[in-house]
Amino acid sequence: MPATKIAISVIACAIALLAGCGMADQYATYLPKSLRQPSTEPPAPEPEPDVKAMVRAGADTLFTAHPTAVAVSRPHPVAGRGFSACVKAMVVGPMNPEPQPITLLVTIEHGKFADRHRATSQDGCGTETYEKVEAAR
Repeated sequence: MPATKIAISVIACAIALLAGCGMADQYATYLPKSLRQPSTEPPAPEPEPDVKAMVRAGADTLFTAHPTAVAVSRPHPVAGRGFSACVKAMVVGPMNPEPQPITLLVTIEHGKFADRHRATSQDGCGTETYEKVEAAR
C-alpha cells in the first residue's frame, strides 16, 4: 500500500512539473519541430516610396498655399514609422505676398503621408540633396 501511494505521489508531482512547462521554445533542438512553438517571422521591410510622385500628386495638401519650385530629398527609413523625407518649396505666406522658402519634414507610412512639420536643424534637411519635382499636369 505505501508503495502505491509513493508511486501516485511521484506521478502527480511529475504531471504538475510538466504542466508548468508549456510548449518548448522555437530553438529547442531536443524536440521535433512539431512540438516547438511556431517561429514568428519579422514583417517584410516596406519598399522605398516614390516621394517625387507622392509630392507631385499632393503638394497642395502639404503646404498652406500653392507651392512653386518644389524639390524633395531621398527618403530615409525611420525605425518603426516607415520613411521620412524633406520637401522644399517657395510658398506665398498669408501675411507676406512675396514667396518664402519653406522646408517640411514629411513622414510616409504604407505609401501615404502620415505626418508633416516644418523642418528644424535637428531634422538634417539642410544637408540633404534635393531633386526638383515637375508640376502635375
